Amino acid sequence: MIKNGKYFVAPQQSTDNFKLVFARLAAEGAGRPVDHKGFPDGSWTPETLTQAITELEGNKAGIELRTVQVWFQDNLNGISADNIRWLARIFGCDDPELTSQWQASLSGAKDRLTMERRAKRDVERADFQQDPEQDKANTFVKSDKIDKISVAQTAVAGSKRSRNTLAEHVEWAISGARSINLIVIYWLVFCGLGFLNSILGTLSVTYNPTPELTKQVGFIWAPTLTALPLVALPLYIFFTSNLITYWRRVGRLKCISGGEGLVTPRNNEVWLTKVNDFSFSFWSILSFCVLFVWCFQVFFIYLPAYMSGDPSGVQIDRFLVTLVRPDIISIPEAIALTAIGFLYSASYIAIFMFGLLFIVIIVLDYHDICRTLELEDKTADRIQVLNEGRKIIWGSFRISLLGLWLALLLKLQVSYLSSDSTDFLTWMATDALSVFGATLLKNGWLDNTSITHFTTFLMVVVTVSVFLFSTAKTKAVFQHAQQSVENVRPGGRLEPFAMIVVIALVSATMMLVGRFDGFSLLVVASVVGSMQVLFGPKLHTFLGG
Repeated sequence: MIKNGKYFVAPQQSTDNFKLVFARLAAEGAGRPVDHKGFPDGSWTPETLTQAITELEGNKAGIELRTVQVWFQDNLNGISADNIRWLARIFGCDDPELTSQWQASLSGAKDRLTMERRAKRDVERADFQQDPEQDKANTFVKSDKIDKISVAQTAVAGSKRSRNTLAEHVEWAISGARSINLIVIYWLVFCGLGFLNSILGTLSVTYNPTPELTKQVGFIWAPTLTALPLVALPLYIFFTSNLITYWRRVGRLKCISGGEGLVTPRNNEVWLTKVNDFSFSFWSILSFCVLFVWCFQVFFIYLPAYMSGDPSGVQIDRFLVTLVRPDIISIPEAIALTAIGFLYSASYIAIFMFGLLFIVIIVLDYHDICRTLELEDKTADRIQVLNEGRKIIWGSFRISLLGLWLALLLKLQVSYLSSDSTDFLTWMATDALSVFGATLLKNGWLDNTSITHFTTFLMVVVTVSVFLFSTAKTKAVFQHAQQSVENVRPGGRLEPFAMIVVIALVSATMMLVGRFDGFSLLVVASVVGSMQVLFGPKLHTFLGG
């Protein structure tokens, strides 16, 4: 039948869902222009259907090709009510009465698809909640086809699965809403350390490195004990959790199947397998933090100083102040405080290194997925895949930048303890004012050393290396796809080159602390500049569980 010069197919009484109805009509060329013999001018393709819908009168916004491509795919993804209206006009040959008939028919087919999807999710939930040993047996007979469930099911799946490895425990603790618990723990630790130092008298304590100098080394004057746990570390944990959670629950599936925030138990298992591949790295990080950050400094640097009564050139801090101010804190109290303090330091250094390790895991997983899709000649939304890559770059940038802030705060702390300034704020202010000639004072240096200088250097080297690696690996996918990054802008304007400039600026600032007059101005400029570019594409995901 021909209506308005187009091939018309009347709606039929059917129990088929939207996908089946659409596939039949697209193949028949319903709504296509007809030739001189009255036959439709071929079947619908995603490109031709997109163009036809966009050209409909009244459709000012048009429609994206990606949306139409989803209709052609063999999945359970639905269709919006607005798009049903446009599609009904196509199949109804833009005749008001026929369009109304097709709108009713397509709406019913959409409802049937929704019911099938809900039924499949219920079956998936029941299958996943059966005995784990039975699940393992079924793995060998089940198809590898991805059966999609809602994002909320991920939380259920994660809670039912036992975590037996250190890598899985860390991933579990640092991802999702549980990361908020971790942030709260560090805030409580900060409060506890504050109360403990207040009781012991080291909250605000001074000593005299020279007869004319009274130097403040108290708890509240240390940026590593105030700004770090209250601001920098919570932001670092938040951005790390955001990237891990998004990739596991949303981004990964979008790269694999073009799914809109949908995950499967199988995808969950594959991701945890990727994480477990780095079990040695997780144990190495934990061992390093326990043995070197905690044990080495406590037992090989501080304890000998306590036993001998001589700091031997080691920086006097709120711990070693007992050697010059025994009236404030006793040596046994100082030893206990040192053990607790460096255990706290080892914990946030571990969090710092775990975050960088997850960047590497996610980037390698993304790279492998993209190459696998190509090798297996699977159909994937290239634009979607590249968009996910850009989000990974942004996530890596955020985490790396906050990691450099952690290193910068440590560097500022140890540099101040080596200075001949009375307190931290005076030290920074004197340096800034000296540039403008507003003060005759000059910052000098005491004769002491700290292993933390080397620690901060390693933190910068590792952070920059991980960021450059993630950027290069992700850009390699872009280049291999032969499509520029300009075509994939989910909402940010900052290119990887500009990110590298910011990373280089903050890294240089950290390395130059105390090296020249006016370094404090460089610190302020770096912090303000990094804040201006810290926020890019948002990673929308379900954070519960």
